[in-house]
Amino acid sequence: MPTANVRAVGAARGAALLLLALAACGGPPAGPVNGAAALEHVRQLSVVIGERPFGSDGLAKAADYISAEIRKLGLDPQRHEVVDEPSGKTIRNVYTQIGGKNAETGPILMLGAHYDSKLCSGHADAAHNFKFVGAIDGGGAPAVLLELARVIKAQTPPLEVSVWLYWIDAEESIDFQWNSERALIGSKAFTKWLGKEKVLPRVKAFVLLDLLGDANYKVDRDGNSHKELQEIFARAGEKLGCSDRMYQFPGARELQWYRDNGRPWGITDDHNVFTDCGVPSVLLIDFEHRIGKQRWQEMNPNSSPPDAEGYAQWWHTAEDTIDRMSADSLAFAGNLVCAALPDLQAFVLKKR
Repeated sequence: MPTANVRAVGAARGAALLLLALAACGGPPAGPVNGAAALEHVRQLSVVIGERPFGSDGLAKAADYISAEIRKLGLDPQRHEVVDEPSGKTIRNVYTQIGGKNAETGPILMLGAHYDSKLCSGHADAAHNFKFVGAIDGGGAPAVLLELARVIKAQTPPLEVSVWLYWIDAEESIDFQWNSERALIGSKAFTKWLGKEKVLPRVKAFVLLDLLGDANYKVDRDGNSHKELQEIFARAGEKLGCSDRMYQFPGARELQWYRDNGRPWGITDDHNVFTDCGVPSVLLIDFEHRIGKQRWQEMNPNSSPPDAEGYAQWWHTAEDTIDRMSADSLAFAGNLVCAALPDLQAFVLKKR
């Protein structure tokens, strides 16, 4: 997960808070996404394969795993591979298409998630070297994307628009601290290729999933996301009876902190790359209050974060493991996208 101006910190969650959160949401929301299947994909990526930073053997194995799972669905996995010249490493973007009407020339809804994990070895600062398997950050979202591929392919009646599902390589900053020149490399290369192939003008909306699966899961509002697309997902949360999990953060306290510290409000992630290419984009992320004290102080040495209880801080630490996740939270994220699909299709088809 890249840098962000949406930052806060809180105490570890407790079992009671988790039960309260699920109760407030009415329990696991009904929908076609299989959370247990998604959690198994996370296990394969973060436990069986494990660390998979950009250019690693682990990342190559992850690309092969995702491609094999796409084939099992009767879909055709495609690779966009190109060497990143500064690093000499191969970018392995994976994508597949579920064709709608006019699949070769018609509008596209693109859903994306990065599947690389942060490089946490070989850094000069010893505190930045540790085992990092990226279960939530780099495991949850691509796992949900595989479930969405299954659900969307089986949808009756099928969507009119074509849906591209995109597993993004090289999202994480190669340097431990954020370096915009050495991050989001995969999506930058992919959008360049989409433009060259004259596909990019057909992409009418991009939905990015990131940091999915914490057992006490929420979706944060992002200042860099398209407002109409965020409204679509707010309505989807209402459909699921889970408005209490949607866009509660940043709240008034966090926004005041940004103002007091002269910080803009918004998250830098792969959706910014698409936005910069003229594609309306939205980020679905659970990031607010996930940064621990050490990481916070590295990024904000002269400020203290607002406190928040009930949210575990695992971001870019060894604590980002599968035991912090739940099948219900993964199902919620996938079913949120499913509930939004009719409105997303209408958005894509709307003449501008």
